[in-house]
Amino acid sequence: MVRYELMDTYVRTHLLPYDFALTASQESELFASVRSALEETNDEELFSAILRFKVEEVADRKIRQWREENQLKEQLNRINEIRHSAADYVSTFLNGQATPVAIAQLKTRFAVADSDGLEAELKKRIQEWVGTVDDSELLQYDVITVKDLVFAQLRSWC
Repeated sequence: MVRYELMDTYVRTHLLPYDFALTASQESELFASVRSALEETNDEELFSAILRFKVEEVADRKIRQWREENQLKEQLNRINEIRHSAADYVSTFLNGQATPVAIAQLKTRFAVADSDGLEAELKKRIQEWVGTVDDSELLQYDVITVKDLVFAQLRSWC
């Protein structure tokens, strides 16, 4: 029993990831895996340095999978934030980047007579368009720099 508590402490202080937090169930699963590895260890290994490496291997196998899942989740969240922020740059484009000629061309292209209608239509179109942009391309941007991509697309519609 004491041996398990010592290994739990070792895992908790030396092997838990620092770059993301484990859920309570993941932590329980990790400690159960470590205890299972301890139970399978013969007496000779139990009191040797091999045990530490065995525990590290068990923990690393579990944590690596969760780290990869966490990174994918963060990447998807980042892509969604970028996609969501893209339409917000339509107003910036219309009020600071677009020339009167470009605005007239956009109104004609999308059959919109007034500026508010044009902005609403362009926001809708940008939202649709950014949904088709490949994730790998979007990952080159963040919620601020995506405006360059949005501006380029708006200019292509002029």
